[in-house]
Amino acid sequence: DKNLWKDEWLKEKIGPDATGWIDVAMIASFKRVQEITSDTELVVTCLKRMKDLEVISDDTRTQVRRTRSLPEQPTKKDADQLSEKDTEEGNQGASTSTAWDEMPRKAVEEPPPTIPGFREVAKTGVIYVMDQAARLGYSSATSHEWANLGQGSPETTKPKNWPTNVRKRLTELVEKGVLSSEAGPWNIESIEVNEENLHYGNPNGDLAMRQAVARYYNELYRKGKSSLYTGDNVAIVGGGRLALTRLCCAMGNINLGHFLPDYTAYAELLSQFKAINSIPILLDPENNFRITLRELKREIVGRGLSALLLSNPCNPTGQLIEGEDLKGWVKIARETQCTLVLDEIYSRYIYTQRMAPTDAHWRIVSSAQFVDDVDKDPVVILDGLTKCWRMPGLRMCWIVAPRSVISAVGAVGSFLDGGPSLPMQRALVPVLNPKSVIEQTIMLQVLFSHKRDFCLRRLADMGIEVDSPPQGTFYIWCDVGQLPPPLNSCWGFFRECLKEKVICTPGVFFDVNPGSRRKLNRYETFVRLSYGPSFKEILRGLDGIQRVIERHGKVRPRQESSTALYSGGD
Repeated sequence: DKNLWKDEWLKEKIGPDATGWIDVAMIASFKRVQEITSDTELVVTCLKRMKDLEVISDDTRTQVRRTRSLPEQPTKKDADQLSEKDTEEGNQGASTSTAWDEMPRKAVEEPPPTIPGFREVAKTGVIYVMDQAARLGYSSATSHEWANLGQGSPETTKPKNWPTNVRKRLTELVEKGVLSSEAGPWNIESIEVNEENLHYGNPNGDLAMRQAVARYYNELYRKGKSSLYTGDNVAIVGGGRLALTRLCCAMGNINLGHFLPDYTAYAELLSQFKAINSIPILLDPENNFRITLRELKREIVGRGLSALLLSNPCNPTGQLIEGEDLKGWVKIARETQCTLVLDEIYSRYIYTQRMAPTDAHWRIVSSAQFVDDVDKDPVVILDGLTKCWRMPGLRMCWIVAPRSVISAVGAVGSFLDGGPSLPMQRALVPVLNPKSVIEQTIMLQVLFSHKRDFCLRRLADMGIEVDSPPQGTFYIWCDVGQLPPPLNSCWGFFRECLKEKVICTPGVFFDVNPGSRRKLNRYETFVRLSYGPSFKEILRGLDGIQRVIERHGKVRPRQESSTALYSGGD
């Protein structure tokens, strides 16, 4: 920072916020660099290891950029207050506030060195943004001052605290006999712990809970079918990420396809399993981040995929595969013998008019509807109480799959995690009653449709583009590329929002890149906003975003978006 404050020529080259690209060859030619080394390759290696820098290469050149904006230069008085040690160490700059890019030194210290045998593990996108917010004062004690639109957590509030318009709609549905109560079908206040449920349980979960999950799928998706799920087709696990971990542990030496963009945790998870060769499949924003059935089959066959991992509805885009399209996906999996691993954790956050089980008041989507044989079709489903039941703190999810897969993940569970909490499972069996689930789904979709529509209107008024409105989940995939600098990049938008105590997630985190094998980051102009929190918190966040935009001037005129980065595969 100190050097840039003084170097007007370099600032002109990389822009007013100092985040523009510059050739590494130019950096290597600087006198102060030449005094250390003339080896350009060594310079590139050093730059790649430096925090807050991004390096990309092609056949002709290597470029570097800062990933954080240049803070304002401190006054002489502020600089004089720095200790001699801080002054000598330099390059951190002096600060006059506690904004993200102007934090005190203690807030930006490097992580402590690890002890022998351990490595530093990369944080998932959401954990990273929450960590940065915490550095600026976000905590459980101050959360009421913030708007957390970054974390993927649904509100856990009771219906009596929902917006007035939503409560009015629930009252109408009760009067029509669609709902039995405005308070919801269940209310878990406590979990019983006794001598009968304190012993070890089955690594794949308690039989009563597994049978309840099987009954839920059979009642809602498989009526009239000869092949039905049983408890042997279900494993109960302590959260969705643990479910994915168990599945990856049980996989062999395979090519596994995954889509871009998708859930941030897939990147670090897949990088841990060296037997899995993860192959990215790029979704075109011009096609609403979707892929045709013909393209899907070509990708599976052409890349030799044994498995395909995806979230449906998709986190972060909110796009949905349903109806005949989803039926086609299952058919292709059956024909090509490529296992579909479908993360359906948002399966009841659906906002489309086409429905799976047809009913005027609710709609849910699952590939379970199109499975012919539950023990032969290569379809693995993940879901749980985290999102659709609005119980993320209970860490209770499940895997539904052919019995051979459940046997394998049970063996994995016996050494990996030992199985979920037995008292928790037995207390939660009633929430899987299909009739109660339908009532809760109606209430869920009334509430989240209201929040979704409100967010889309406000974002449009602010000039934030949402070319593909969400059909599912509770996320909005926003293109901020038309906003004025520095808001026209995901990092600039993220940092400026933190100054208003608003948390969002930069789009680059959804460029799933296990092992960081690819150097070029996509989605630099995208951010993910969550409308999972309460309406009051969403309103607080949108007001904060509006202040950020107003502070930086007018929105730039709309231009044709470039699709150069999305036209080819990886």
